[in-house]
Formats: sequence, C-alpha cells, structure tokens
Amino acid sequence: MNAELQIKKVASRRLRREFILFPYRLYRDNSCWVPPLLSEEKKFLSARHNPFLLNNRVELFLCRRGNETLGRIAAILNLDHQRQHHDQSGFFGMFECVDDPRVAAMLLRAAGDWLSANGADTLRGPTSFSLNGISGLLIEGFSLPPAILMAYNLPYYQPLLEGLGFSPVMRFFAYEVSRQTIRFPRAVERLEKKLHDGGIHFRSMDFSRAERDMTIIIDLFNQAWADNWGFVPATVEEGLDAFNKIKPFAKNDLIILAEKNGRPVGFSLALPDANQAIKPLGGRLFPLNWLRLLRNLKKIDLIRVMLMGVAKEYRNLGIDLILDKKTAENALKYGYHKAEMSWILESNEAMNRVLRHINAHITKTYAVYEKKI
Repeated sequence: MNAELQIKKVASRRLRREFILFPYRLYRDNSCWVPPLLSEEKKFLSARHNPFLLNNRVELFLCRRGNETLGRIAAILNLDHQRQHHDQSGFFGMFECVDDPRVAAMLLRAAGDWLSANGADTLRGPTSFSLNGISGLLIEGFSLPPAILMAYNLPYYQPLLEGLGFSPVMRFFAYEVSRQTIRFPRAVERLEKKLHDGGIHFRSMDFSRAERDMTIIIDLFNQAWADNWGFVPATVEEGLDAFNKIKPFAKNDLIILAEKNGRPVGFSLALPDANQAIKPLGGRLFPLNWLRLLRNLKKIDLIRVMLMGVAKEYRNLGIDLILDKKTAENALKYGYHKAEMSWILESNEAMNRVLRHINAHITKTYAVYEKKI
C-alpha cells in the first residue's frame, strides 16, 4: 500500500538540504534549466547572507510520500511589501512540484495556512523572496534557457496553479535583440548631442567606489520605480549584497549612470549572462569546476539588461534610449552580440514602446498569480 502524502515543515538540516536538492532531480532531464550553485542556494536561505530575511519571515515546506520528496514551497511574509502597499498580501516562492494536482494543492494550502495564521488574506507568487528577486511563473518561452537571475519552470505549473483557482494579476516580458536586428532611430546621434549640450552626460560605474555608486543606483531605482506595480523600495544593504554577488563577472561599462551637471538622473544596469557559464557545472564549483567557470565566462554571447530608471522630471527626453545605445556599444566591445531586456511589466507602456522602437521582440512571458486565502 502506497504511503500517504505528507507536508513537512523544514525544521532540520537534513530537510533543508532536501529542500535545496529537490529541483536538481526534478529538472535532471531538462535541457533549459540552469542548476544554481549549491553554495549560493544555501546562502540564500540564511539570514547571515540574505538581508531580506533580517526584516521578513519565511517558512519552508516539503511535500513527501514516505522518503520521497514530490514538491517544495516557501511561504513568505513580506512585511516590507505590506508596509509599502498597506495590504495583507502573503507570498509564495521557490515552488517546485511534480505534475500532480494533489501535491500542488497541499503545498499551496500549507503556504496559505501559515500566511493566514500570520494575518495575510491573499496568496501571491511566485516570488523568491520579493519582486526585487527572481520572480514570476514562466508561461511562454519554455524552449529557451533563463538569463541570469530570471525564472524558469516546467510548462505544467501554469495549469496546476490555474486549476487551483489562482489567477494572473500581472504579466511581464523578456525582450531580445541582437547585433543584426537592433535598430536605433536615425535621430539618435542628434538626440545624444542635444542631451550633452543640455548638461546631461553619461559615465560608467566606478568599481573602486562601488558603495557610492550603488547607493546612487538604489536611490534612482527607488525614485524611478516607485509607481510600478508591486514596487518595494530596495535598501542600500540589499543593493550592496547583490552587487558583491555579481561583481566577479560584471563589467563596469555595462553599468551606466546619466548625470545632469553632476546630479544623477538615470541609470542602466546590464550583466553578462553568467547562466551560460554556470549551466554546465551542475551546481558545483569545487573541486575543479571553478576553472571551467573561468573558461566558460569567456564564451558568453548574451547580456541581460536588468534594470533601468530615469528620474521623473527627466523622463521623455530620450535618456533611456541613449542608455540603451551606450549599453549596446559597450557590449559589442566584449563580443556580446545579443541582449535580453527583462523583466518589463506589461503595464509599463513607456518602456515597452522604447524596446519596440529599437526592434526588440518578446521571447518570454511571465506571470504573477494570486488567490484569496
């Protein structure tokens, strides 16, 4: 007789290890999934290494049959979000599951019950752990691997969630453009000169003064994204933590600041797609995979434009277009001949319009789902 399905709260080192390792088995035969580095996954779940966990609460659950793990989920009490939006939304993330509606239902019920007991009235996700991190359910574009810090999941997750009464509350897109397809308006050179004559100049990030420049970028991000759906301000601590993780493969001239007479008014942050280098490592750096990683980093052909923002009073001047142009020019110097711009909210018509103007096209679509609990 088969053992019953059971929900287990992750309350031991053994179960935490099982929580981390489950996706490596689930996606073993999937050619697009990128195994994250195990060392980074462990740090992500540690308050010593993840600033989000200092101010917010997370509970982890597994669904098991006997000794076999069939799914996992994180229930996330994002107090930063609740303070910002004055609502009682709770979140789920790190959701992975076999293709079984019973398993999915038990996992989501466990997350919902825990969040409800802590005052939440809505279950929204996936986010890991916030919208400032890896977020969204991939619903189109399964044949392509994810770019760095983007989500990937199996196609049956969407019908599992929708079959349990979850509805999409927001969609967002990944656009792609290549050296062969990118098109800038003919007037872009005149626009750049006009901005220059008006005192707006562009510079690369100074890695020797990383704390200063990341503080500037976080401030601009919080200004520029304040009206976006789901926005929660990022802290300088979170920004510096994120920068320290990406610094080993970041290029300073792919992180660009726009300044008006020395005052920061806009920025763009792009990274080489380190997922291309990490994917063959199977989640492990040691003992010798770090050498493979160094070799693989030289073969990257894609960048991801992760963030862009312009202060409100300087919008509609074309600063975002010039940030795109300079990013493309600098990327080509390194041999990166493709770019993904992600993620772009469906409701952000201004940015969608800019990307259409440079001939970018949508390659992947994601959604955040929610359900009342």
